Amino acid sequence: MFDSSFKLLLRRLGVLLAVYMLLRIAFYTFNYSTFAEASASQTLLAFLYGLRFDFAAIAATNAPFILLSLFPWGNTLHPLYQRVLKVWFILTNAPFIALALVDIEFFKFIGKRSSNEVATITADIADQLGQLMQNYWVIVLGFILVVYLLAKAYPTLKQPFTFQKNVLLRCMRLLFVAALAVLAIRGGWQLKPLRVSHAFILEPAALGHLSLNSPFTFIKGIGQPQLEQKNYFPDQQSLLAALAFDPAKYNQQDGKPIKENVVIIILESFAAEYVGALNNGQGYTPFLDSLATRGVLFNNAFANGRKSIEALPSVLSGVPSLMPEPYITSTYQANKIYGLGTVLQEAGYSTAFFHGAANGTMGFNNFSKQAGMQEYFGLDEYPSEKRTEDFDGLWGIFDEPYLQYVATKLNDYNKPFFATLFTLSSHQPYTVPAKYKGRFPKGELEIHESIGYADHALREFFKTASKQPWYNNTLFILTADHTQKSIAPAYQNELGYYRVPLLLFHPGKQLASINPTQIAQHTDIFPTVVDYLNINTSKVLPFGKSLLDAPEAGNALLFNGNSYFLVQQNVVTELTLDDQVRFYTFPDFAPASSPAPAAEQQLKAYVQYFRSGMVNNRLYLE
Repeated sequence: MFDSSFKLLLRRLGVLLAVYMLLRIAFYTFNYSTFAEASASQTLLAFLYGLRFDFAAIAATNAPFILLSLFPWGNTLHPLYQRVLKVWFILTNAPFIALALVDIEFFKFIGKRSSNEVATITADIADQLGQLMQNYWVIVLGFILVVYLLAKAYPTLKQPFTFQKNVLLRCMRLLFVAALAVLAIRGGWQLKPLRVSHAFILEPAALGHLSLNSPFTFIKGIGQPQLEQKNYFPDQQSLLAALAFDPAKYNQQDGKPIKENVVIIILESFAAEYVGALNNGQGYTPFLDSLATRGVLFNNAFANGRKSIEALPSVLSGVPSLMPEPYITSTYQANKIYGLGTVLQEAGYSTAFFHGAANGTMGFNNFSKQAGMQEYFGLDEYPSEKRTEDFDGLWGIFDEPYLQYVATKLNDYNKPFFATLFTLSSHQPYTVPAKYKGRFPKGELEIHESIGYADHALREFFKTASKQPWYNNTLFILTADHTQKSIAPAYQNELGYYRVPLLLFHPGKQLASINPTQIAQHTDIFPTVVDYLNINTSKVLPFGKSLLDAPEAGNALLFNGNSYFLVQQNVVTELTLDDQVRFYTFPDFAPASSPAPAAEQQLKAYVQYFRSGMVNNRLYLE
């Protein structure tokens, strides 16, 4: 079955794998400053982890070559056929080698491996080809040298050779190798296929760029939408003026940092519509309502997206969902991004992320690492002896046992710690444990009963947490990832689709001087935590502001796929994708009779800043 053609294929792909590793060494050498803070062992791990992406890229770009090498009919070892294979091999891989070499220099400008944005600048490259070759002749020379070495090292047929004539065996061999290639392209057996974001699970996160290879990021970018940059403002100064954002605001705080714990709880599908405290007592969340009487519940809070996968970047990194694709799966997922975990790690915090679903769900495990969460706890980390008993039959661990697990697990962390907990049970199909059937109100929507159960699980979490030594020294922030089904007409408009609860609660102190009527959003959580803990950082983005600023009226940024919305107390501004502007009243979202020029300029500034920052990988004003 494994004749000379099979052995030749393995040797040829092995040579290409060595070339990829050689290119990674060159990438590391010429961009050493990016990876200088990593230890030798961390760097070596990044090189080894990079093999996973190399296997995927090589299998994807050489799929036709693999098929032709193991074609089950005819004499594939004929000298002429072998010469054709060699030409195909060199011509197929040469463009990707060129891309990897170009990225050695291009990385200095964009701070990430190239994606499909390369296809959008081909005309510029053609226009500037002369001066590019003159200034970057070393890359051209390197390309010629690497391709020459690949051609010289290409294993050729040696006599004697074995030739498998049994067509059935050759077909079986091809199917076997094809299955291995698919597994390599997929990156393994994990829940989700290999993504660019999988590279950023290493510490420090910058090593993710080293583990990646440019052919892989380019292939992953094919078909993904590119943002068109907007130029409403001629320069950065006028743009920042329209944003009303002071880059130094969170980098010049007086006094010592406050060493308190922070726990963010993201409640699955807890739309504001279901919360009694936000609807004159009509709701399904008696415990959350009682917690609101002891903390600060914002009356006008918004998610920055409509999906769970969009919530984490907004909550943990202050990046709103303002493009068609979620950030986690977009072509920009390898951009430089900081999270609360990053900032708090630098301040001496232990950081962890908890989600009771299968590891890999929605890329949470990878993004949480990118956002600075040192440890990730998913279904795989849940105690094996309790996993079967507490499993909901579909997604993961029921909320009540999982929240109890988290409440005691936090005792293992050095203080202060920062933890994020994402609940699960109020996700479709809204499963409630058998022992609780009939205990919680069925309501009018199928989700309502599971909201009641999740609220009960939250009550039990706080009951257990209140007995832990860290409890009274902890700021809790509770919100929902997004809204869900609606039955109340007041929520069935463009604003209602984004309305979620947002609650600040501290068991050891009163949170005074906070305005609960201000507009609040997920992207406000990052600056709020930084402000509360009195930590100096330059990593706060302009899309949110501290909710501790009592006089501030606040904003919320939304994108529904066709229009951007800026929600403010006195007006809601809409900016369509073709730059049409409309105004509405707040909160009823009725057409406004008069324009709001300042709000229009601010919304355009947000859109320009976001798009430019994503495309150029320059979100931060550092």
